[in-house]
Amino acid sequence: MIAAGMVAVMCLFLAGCEKGPNFREFVYPAPVVEDFYPKQGYIGSDITIEGADFGDAVNAVKVYFGGVLADTVRTVEDSRIVVQAPENGMSGILTIEIFGKRDTTSQAFVYLPSARIVAVDAEMAAVGDEVTITGENFGNDPSLVQVFIGAEEVQIVSVSPTEVRFTVSDVPSGSIILMVDGQRLTGPFLLVGIEKLSGTLIGHAGSWGGNPATEITAAVDGDITTFIDGPGNPSYVGYDLGDGKAAVLKSVRYVPRASHPVRMVDAEIRASNDPSLSDYVVLHKITETPPVGVYTEVAIDTEEAYRYIYYFAPVGNGNIAEIEFYGNIVEQ
Repeated sequence: MIAAGMVAVMCLFLAGCEKGPNFREFVYPAPVVEDFYPKQGYIGSDITIEGADFGDAVNAVKVYFGGVLADTVRTVEDSRIVVQAPENGMSGILTIEIFGKRDTTSQAFVYLPSARIVAVDAEMAAVGDEVTITGENFGNDPSLVQVFIGAEEVQIVSVSPTEVRFTVSDVPSGSIILMVDGQRLTGPFLLVGIEKLSGTLIGHAGSWGGNPATEITAAVDGDITTFIDGPGNPSYVGYDLGDGKAAVLKSVRYVPRASHPVRMVDAEIRASNDPSLSDYVVLHKITETPPVGVYTEVAIDTEEAYRYIYYFAPVGNGNIAEIEFYGNIVEQ
């Protein structure tokens, strides 16, 4: 009886697995491309493709620019795809592939030559100064060009295919950002109304293992691959600005030792007018691990002038790759 029952159950199961008259096998429809815009653009431009049956699965969509697969599909809707023109793409027909099924545009997308910054004629400037950016493919239309110092937009004086001139406004120091017809180009850091401070180098003596390459000079050599590795803790490095001089510190830029960035946490930017450095003020404390390989800039909020400015590390053997101080020198 048990065996006969099992046979009956198996028969019912097998019968249920057969394709009945109402069985429908789902087949994903082929995408239909109707149009795209803009018809020309730059590396990194966002291109919108319109059509039907695109679905909404971003990972299922592939877009080819002249046969080169785009690496960034931003959004997908059933009738709209937004994709970024890839760096190595070529002018030509766009091909859209979804689950192995393809359609193409009827017109070609044309890559325009990308803008490029070659040089900036100033590292520091006063409010009202004119600064010139030289480069390539800036165009002639000022309405398509913007210049920023950090987050603040400044006034453009003139635009040509190889040159953009702008006037320095009363803004904080920062990197020059040039926008050309939607392209974002990052230029060098511009000091506004302040200068890079220097003087007699001060700091702890020696290094771990007596290595001359990791003494305090490594933090001010302009090379982010070299670093301080002090003989112990605490450690410090900075400047004595000299007799009769002091500075109002406005900003500091620093880079950690690439292999040990966490060692900068709890370090401080200090200032003093006491030659022994026993009497000091803390102008900034580092509370988070800074990124490696790039400068971190910190604004300093003080109106007081100090002769001695320095980086102080209670732990971590002073592991810092670069430290730069910026401000205004005042005579005392």
